[in-house]
Amino acid sequence: MDKPVFSETDVITIPELAKRLKIDKQKAYDIVNERGCPLYDLGGERQKRLIWGDFLDWFRQRYRAASGS
Repeated sequence: MDKPVFSETDVITIPELAKRLKIDKQKAYDIVNERGCPLYDLGGERQKRLIWGDFLDWFRQRYRAASGS
């Protein structure tokens, strides 16, 4: 199966974020509610969005890679 190709400029929803990170939706909501997460609120319910590249930059700074040791 081919690996999906994501663009740095993709605008995604929180459920889409959960799918990309392969985590459950509640964990995705917990992550985006952390201080500094680049979440855009377009107004109204279910109108929060992330720009994939901005999120990845923040995520990489916030969480460190798991080490092999």
